[in-house]
Amino acid sequence: MLPTHDFPSPHVSDSIEKPNDESKVQPQKSQLSILFQKFKLPIYLFIWVLLTVYLGFALGLKKRTQMSDILPLIFLYVFIFFKLAGSFVSFSFLSAAVNSFWDNVLMRAINMIPSRFRKYVYGVFLVVLFIVIGLTIPATVNGSRGSRLQSIFGIFVIITVFAITSKHRKHIAWHTVFTGQLLQLILGAIVLKTTAGLQFFKWISDVAGDFLGFSEEGAKFLFGPNVYKDFGNFALSVFPAIIFFVAFIQMVYYLGGMQWLVGRLSMFFTKLMDTSGSESVVAAACPFIGQGESAVLVSSYVEFMTKSELHAIMTSGFSTISGSVLSGYLSLNVDLAYLITSCIMSIPCSLALSKLRYPETEESLTKGQVVAPATEKTDINLLHAAGNGAALGMTLSLMIAASLIAIISILAFINNMLTWFGNFVGIAELTLNLIMGYCLYPLTWLLGIQKSDILTVSKLLGTKLVANEFVAYNILNSPISTDSSVILKSTLSSRSQVITQFALCGFANLSSVGIQIGAIGAIAPSRKADLAQLAFSAMITGFCATCVSAAIAGFLL
Repeated sequence: MLPTHDFPSPHVSDSIEKPNDESKVQPQKSQLSILFQKFKLPIYLFIWVLLTVYLGFALGLKKRTQMSDILPLIFLYVFIFFKLAGSFVSFSFLSAAVNSFWDNVLMRAINMIPSRFRKYVYGVFLVVLFIVIGLTIPATVNGSRGSRLQSIFGIFVIITVFAITSKHRKHIAWHTVFTGQLLQLILGAIVLKTTAGLQFFKWISDVAGDFLGFSEEGAKFLFGPNVYKDFGNFALSVFPAIIFFVAFIQMVYYLGGMQWLVGRLSMFFTKLMDTSGSESVVAAACPFIGQGESAVLVSSYVEFMTKSELHAIMTSGFSTISGSVLSGYLSLNVDLAYLITSCIMSIPCSLALSKLRYPETEESLTKGQVVAPATEKTDINLLHAAGNGAALGMTLSLMIAASLIAIISILAFINNMLTWFGNFVGIAELTLNLIMGYCLYPLTWLLGIQKSDILTVSKLLGTKLVANEFVAYNILNSPISTDSSVILKSTLSSRSQVITQFALCGFANLSSVGIQIGAIGAIAPSRKADLAQLAFSAMITGFCATCVSAAIAGFLL
């Protein structure tokens, strides 16, 4: 049975559920651990004083330093401060304040509306909100009122089609669907319509680019600085960054940082969107650690997930990219700020569209519970974690290399055969990209793309589906012909450029279907049949979730 409530109460003080495993024996504490616990307070105070003094000097010299350069230090200081303070002081009063506001203000107002009318009121409110924003935002070079209404219409059509083709229409959780769209709108507005939000995400993209740039040092040592500089191809610029990033993430995971971040994000989506704890964890983790690896965080639950949950975690993987491949897009001159924004916006949308396409009809083990990501450590220390991460990064790099070689070669063969057949009936340059371009032409228009750019963008979307997003981004940023220096991206309007970069972001392609089935199936071998049954539907849903993010970006331009 499904829960009857429409708007769950987000009590942030709820305990985090973990799988019971009483068979494990707790290890005895070492003398060093006992000594540390004895002098914990003075040690933490000493660390806090050092950090405070250091931050004071840094802020005192900020006239000679760009504020964007000192922001990471401020965020790090705040994080460490609350982490240290949390060991001695309870912040439950903050949870109590949030719970009190929700129960005594918001929930009372919502409960005044009869339960059977709440979804209609919520839906009408959302439609009116979109229309009002679209009509009141001043027209710009990138977005007129007509083009914004075009994007709104596109979002409405996509949701309507998914509702009509839903697996169980009577069980659609409309609260989850509407909340996902609202969260997308808020996130998009923060980035595209506020200077602070745009600068913040630009800063994140700059930090990500600089961070991944450290992989060059290892590549230069291995291949030599001259060879690395002269060769400068995709493999040498991308694969070292992937190995470096995965090794770093493995170290962060060993220290518990990734579990903390994913746990907080999943708590937010679980309480606000009424999704299960396990699917929320995977959705929150996908932009950081990838489509297959994120399921490892809830490996104890995958075997017992409902089909709706399996569909949701696969959709989340298809609708986003992972941080380990950001360097690849950076080498293709893609704006990382748009990529990061698209990934974050796709988290709630992937859950919303998945629950629209495949609603929950079973009882989930983690429904209404906040699930803590798995914390079992297989690494002995940080060096061991870095080594294991490097090995995993190498495996991922080889998988990407093999996938790109196979897919691009097969695509070239298919296009050559189609062109050969097309010549007999008078159709010159008949390719799979052209066929998919015409098939996706209506969808591309619904995103808000200008008429003159629709066929070009729809062909790129088709390339993403049959090949992958790497190939599509590469075509977007390559010359339009071998004897031309004009980049394809420059032939598109500025509005179409932004929407296209949003729409191409995601792992929704045919090759990723096998990757997801293999990765998640390795965790739960008994569910491979269910995964194979749901995979294609999840891929289309993830693809459309990214398209909805692009449509909202077009709506806000």
